[in-house]
Amino acid sequence: METISRRIERIEKQGKPVVLGVKSCKTYRKALETLIGQQYKNGRTELEFYTRGLLEIYNKFHPEVIETGIIKGWKGKSGIINIEKLPDKVIITRMQKPNKNEAPREVKIEIEQYQLETILRILNKLNNGELIKTKHIAMAYSIALDLGHHNWKEFFADRKQHNLLTNILGYLDSENIIEYSGGTSKILSLTSE
Repeated sequence: METISRRIERIEKQGKPVVLGVKSCKTYRKALETLIGQQYKNGRTELEFYTRGLLEIYNKFHPEVIETGIIKGWKGKSGIINIEKLPDKVIITRMQKPNKNEAPREVKIEIEQYQLETILRILNKLNNGELIKTKHIAMAYSIALDLGHHNWKEFFADRKQHNLLTNILGYLDSENIIEYSGGTSKILSLTSE
């Protein structure tokens, strides 16, 4: 039996491989923007030019859509005043009092898409037609994202995660997906996955 072998031409690079450093970016758009900044900083103008071209092409086929809306229920105290919906996150602008006797200040909260999707999956799972306690949602959320809370008190004490959860539930309430009232949520129009 005769075997035919092909000539294989190999191109070997000299030097160390370039580490791009975009592993922590959650979207392709953000990775390209990060690369552009790195290339500008390092003086690689040709690579920066090509990456900007890639970003322009990406934006052409996947435009960044920003929906904004003013919440009609704000009465000049604490609460959500504006919501920006981006493809990969939601930015909530709310007025929040830092202390009881101080004037409210504007605070921006970013909710990533994966956090919203996790809460929606949890609400689908816990939906039995009755009110769902926030502590049940919080513990399922903590387990799903491996946040390390073992009980409601630990989650409640983690102010960053607890505030984020209440903002997510407040956003879903403003979108008429749930009716959120303090310690409970009632599902209004949740689609099953």
